[in-house]
Amino acid sequence: MNEELVDQYISLRALVGFLGEKTQYNWWDTNFLNRTGLQFLSINFPRTSFVAGVTSVTEAARRLHDSRIGKGGVFHLFRFPISIEETIHRRLLEIDGGSVINVLVDREAAMEELKSMSDSTVDAPEGPVQIGIEKHILQNSSIDELAKHYFDAFSTGKQVLPYFSVI
Repeated sequence: MNEELVDQYISLRALVGFLGEKTQYNWWDTNFLNRTGLQFLSINFPRTSFVAGVTSVTEAARRLHDSRIGKGGVFHLFRFPISIEETIHRRLLEIDGGSVINVLVDREAAMEELKSMSDSTVDAPEGPVQIGIEKHILQNSSIDELAKHYFDAFSTGKQVLPYFSVI
């Protein structure tokens, strides 16, 4: 898996994770990725507060996605195959995170960044939406598909949950 794609997945997770938090669109009951949350995490995780924030938000988002989509034969932004999850986690420990943190200042900045990750828009139906199959997860077009579905969801007030099926 190339480093650029991994970095894009980390950015996308952080953006969607931040936007889904309680003080943004309230999809999950966390506040780890805003300034206050990251400052709080830096008390216990001084060198890895960003990692702790993304990991915590990922778990909250994973629970919501799994409860709506299911766990069998599907993957989504917050739960990929183990080999991809391990690669993302290793890379998350290596990167600075500063460039991502800089856009997590407010809802508008995060939405602009999310919009910039896609070349087009989509009018997605509410709920789970299959956007591809497992072997497409490692394609750059998957970032575009995920970003435009989440952007549409947050822009319109729907809860859209894009996923990849095994076949």
